[in-house]
Amino acid sequence: MREAGALHGDTMAIADPGDLLAIAAGCRDVALFYWEHPARDVAILGLGAVRELRASGADRFVALSAAATTLLASITGASGPCDRRRVLGGFGFADADTGVDEWREFPAARLVLPRLLWVRDGGRATLTRMWEAERAHECDALLTRATADERPVDIDDAFATTDAKLVPATHTGASWRARVDAARSLIVRGEARKVVLACRRELVASQAIDPAQVVARARATRPACRTFWVRHGRTSFVGSTPELLVRRSGDLVEASALAGSARRGTDPVEDRGLGTGLLCCPKNAREHDLVRTAITAALADSVRQVTMPARPELLSLPEAHHLHTPVRGRVLGSRTVLDLAGALHPTPAVCGVPRQAACDLIARDEPDRGWYAGVIGWMDGRGDGELAVALRSALIEDRHVTLWAGAGIVDGSDADSELAEVEAKMTALFRHLAGRIDERAA
Repeated sequence: MREAGALHGDTMAIADPGDLLAIAAGCRDVALFYWEHPARDVAILGLGAVRELRASGADRFVALSAAATTLLASITGASGPCDRRRVLGGFGFADADTGVDEWREFPAARLVLPRLLWVRDGGRATLTRMWEAERAHECDALLTRATADERPVDIDDAFATTDAKLVPATHTGASWRARVDAARSLIVRGEARKVVLACRRELVASQAIDPAQVVARARATRPACRTFWVRHGRTSFVGSTPELLVRRSGDLVEASALAGSARRGTDPVEDRGLGTGLLCCPKNAREHDLVRTAITAALADSVRQVTMPARPELLSLPEAHHLHTPVRGRVLGSRTVLDLAGALHPTPAVCGVPRQAACDLIARDEPDRGWYAGVIGWMDGRGDGELAVALRSALIEDRHVTLWAGAGIVDGSDADSELAEVEAKMTALFRHLAGRIDERAA
């Protein structure tokens, strides 16, 4: 990417831009970042990239926080209440690149400054353009193309399944039970209190899969979740995550503890019973409390006045019930949302307790997590932003889909029950595959 030249930008208030996903769907060969949270009526679309920031290592969040702050401050042009310049992107689960070919476009940390950025927040919409000196015409050309090629997204054909083929899974059946036994041995020996194990599935369809259709179905059926689509090259990472990692708005900080799950029922009576049972389950309560405790400890040096409900709430999604605790506080000093994310990631909800023991086990058995269970979102020039944990996600390239899902192993976990939870989570983006997703378990 060309790095020479001063950066310029402008932001204008615009009429409702319509469906930003439809704009994204029309730009088939352009790098993009799409984010929508229907419950809050927030949508973001970034197209192209005038700058790209990368980092790896234990300090990658802090490094990109500083680099992004400097980059955003260097842009000349009007800034003020209407300004919406921001960097968009994500971080892998691990501190280093995976070295796995399927994640070649998704390094340990990557943020981009988009050439065009639409933000819709409630009844307000803006369009931000970014360009190098004397290159504003590139923004105009991309804008003309984006709006000319806009096309509706049909959610009825989200995936061609007639002759789709499930590739044998990894870490399931006997292999999964062995991994659960190994995790429980760590727990019995006192070396860990929780370990989150994940497995993956691969699916090959009869024709190329359109990520826009997958995203359209997810946002329509999962309005409480943050639906995302990041594309670099020919590879798309899509998801519909229920888990907020951290949001900063001014001095207000919000985070989320999400741990402890139960399946959905086949009828309303059974479903209510399963939800009530989850709220009363000692095993799931212990698992959830580990996450609550870890989040408050991680924020202790950077957030004051931390508050949370005394007991978790029930969050019900199409694939599972979850225990959920919202966390709020006030930021200390000038810590950005990326700084806060670096303190929190990985939480016990996707890793374990203690963190290092769980990370060591995951690194040995799951070196290919990539951005699954990593962090995805955005930050603006004030350090405000929103970052989510990249769950209920899939990597899509042409006819190939790779899915991941995990479960927290604690004292009292049953391998078969945890595997059933993993299989249910894997159907979050492709509900019509429910009942088939485990047909080739080892």
